[in-house]
Amino acid sequence: MSAIWIEILGYSAGILTLFNMLPQVIKTYKSKSAKDVSFLMVISYSLSMLLWVAYAYFINSMPIIITNGIAFLMSFIQLSLMIKYNKKS
Repeated sequence: MSAIWIEILGYSAGILTLFNMLPQVIKTYKSKSAKDVSFLMVISYSLSMLLWVAYAYFINSMPIIITNGIAFLMSFIQLSLMIKYNKKS
């Protein structure tokens, strides 16, 4: 497999990973409620994305760094929304 196809594969996998948290972030933002969201799941997801970024840094893999870095930011947004909306309840 050529290097370009391997990069495309990496970015494709990363983009799909990005979309794992996106529906929950949108739902939490729209409903202004995070009561049904597992705090442990979001923490676990955040930690795994952060570890993937660290791993990718050491192997110098830009697709993993970029996509999992964005996924980590998205999970951080979800955590922020959970804290914000749980304080209101």
